[in-house]
Amino acid sequence: MDLLITTLSETRTLRVQPQDTVGSLKQVIHQELGVPAHKQRLVFVNGQKTDLSDDSRRLSLYGIQPGCRVSLLVVEPATIQVFLRNEKGQLSTYDIKPEETVHDFKRRVECRESVPVSQQRLVFQGREMNSGKLSDYGVQALSTIDMCLRLRGG
Repeated sequence: MDLLITTLSETRTLRVQPQDTVGSLKQVIHQELGVPAHKQRLVFVNGQKTDLSDDSRRLSLYGIQPGCRVSLLVVEPATIQVFLRNEKGQLSTYDIKPEETVHDFKRRVECRESVPVSQQRLVFQGREMNSGKLSDYGVQALSTIDMCLRLRGG
């Protein structure tokens, strides 16, 4: 079945199956329009606006039929502010996205604090941050991350 996908700037027709899920529709949109699935917010316009928020639910369960219009809103994850306390106790403010990786954050710290990534030890709430995303460690808005320097020697 053909669906009309409407963005702020254009309307495109995409072909899907009635038994496809919202998640598979998002994958088709990603392939055709280049918008990653995690940045998509889909709304079915049927006299009222139905948010297509459950990626595992079939399109047919929402009452979507051939020729229906689905609005695509591209959302950017919100940035939050966190603080970094360096080894001298000075605070710096950083704007981050919760899905930012620890490694990317360490590279930003290297640029601003002039401490090589290999010598940084980032600690949040007593837990050393080695890999993964900042959100994996529970970092939220206005959190303070402590930076210690790695000791040299053996």
